[in-house]
Amino acid sequence: MVLKIKKILCVLLVFMLVFGVSYFSLASNSNQNQQTNQNTQTQNEQTTNQISDNPLEDLNNQKNEAEEKLEQANTQLEYVHTEMSNTVLEIQQLDDKIKGYEQENAQLQAKLQALETSIQETTEKLEEVTQEYNKRSKQLEERLVALYEAGDIAYLDVLLSSNSLSDFLSLYYAMIEIAEYDNALIDEVESQKNEIDLAKRKLENETAEVKILKATAEQTEVVLKNTKTLQQGYIAQLSESEEQLNTKIQEFKEETARIEAKILEISQQNQEFNIQYTGGSMIWPVAISGTGITSYYGTREHPIAGVVRFHQGIDIGNTPFGSPVVAAADGVVTYAGELGSYGNCVMIYHGDGITTLYAHGQKILTQIGAEVKQGDLIMEVGSTGNSTGPHLHFEVRVNESTTNPLNYVKEP
Repeated sequence: MVLKIKKILCVLLVFMLVFGVSYFSLASNSNQNQQTNQNTQTQNEQTTNQISDNPLEDLNNQKNEAEEKLEQANTQLEYVHTEMSNTVLEIQQLDDKIKGYEQENAQLQAKLQALETSIQETTEKLEEVTQEYNKRSKQLEERLVALYEAGDIAYLDVLLSSNSLSDFLSLYYAMIEIAEYDNALIDEVESQKNEIDLAKRKLENETAEVKILKATAEQTEVVLKNTKTLQQGYIAQLSESEEQLNTKIQEFKEETARIEAKILEISQQNQEFNIQYTGGSMIWPVAISGTGITSYYGTREHPIAGVVRFHQGIDIGNTPFGSPVVAAADGVVTYAGELGSYGNCVMIYHGDGITTLYAHGQKILTQIGAEVKQGDLIMEVGSTGNSTGPHLHFEVRVNESTTNPLNYVKEP
């Protein structure tokens, strides 16, 4: 009798131990799941806020940005009304508008292509997640039915059927793993459901934005065609001398745009170099005495009759052919070669978006990829490209935009 009582007490103690461990394990899992759900909810709210941005507001911002860029471009190229007939002036102003519309349309088309790609990827992802969700939901449903039918007694039967303590513990931990799997399955199904909801909202927003962009692109295309037609009407009225002037202006503008596009391409590649600008003043880029500035940054020059262009650097004169041109600061040579109206040109990247440009050289004495130190010889002064005599054209660009070089160098 005493032996039986001892056995019953042992069994009760084991059950108390088991259920105590289970309780703390389940409580811990519950807390972890609650924290995970809170984190997931926070992330979902953040993602929803990002997705729910007004596409029309984004489009208006892009349009305003494009108009600002066009306005900046127009301030860099102006026309001398007294040197141009009204017909030529009208043609060139219409040409500026045409280029603005073409740029805006290109941006719209790029945005459309990116959105259509995103829509396709989101649709494919939605189908994939939906299939996985349906599969997991079915598994969860089957597990819940099995748990309901089994009840708590089935688990007690499994534990009481143990032949030894080690067998008992093995079964107990196996049951804990099953419970953890069920909890993970529930979390996974909930996560996939949230992912489906977010993908659907993203798809709806992007589809609506595509409609707006297409309508805007169609309107811009109509305005572009009408502007070109109007310009052709003015061109048909040109005299022979006006036609020659108009051709020269067009060639100048196309050359300017080509050079700027090339410089922009080079500047974008600068991101490959992990360089930090050391700061401080740059040195004077011509290493002889007696030089001085003959044309300042921001002054106007007349490359051809009727056109005035913003001077994007400084011209350093009193520099005979072959005068030494040196690196204004440490950096990496990102361009060394002919560059249209700049003639022989060298560009050096100094880090943090800062680039110096040296133009009209007689001879280039460095090469692309060379690491140069401040004061290293890189070029000889010349008069190549659009130049009327030996001088150095020197520019400082910060994040692809020109700035006054005198912010970095001091005139001797």
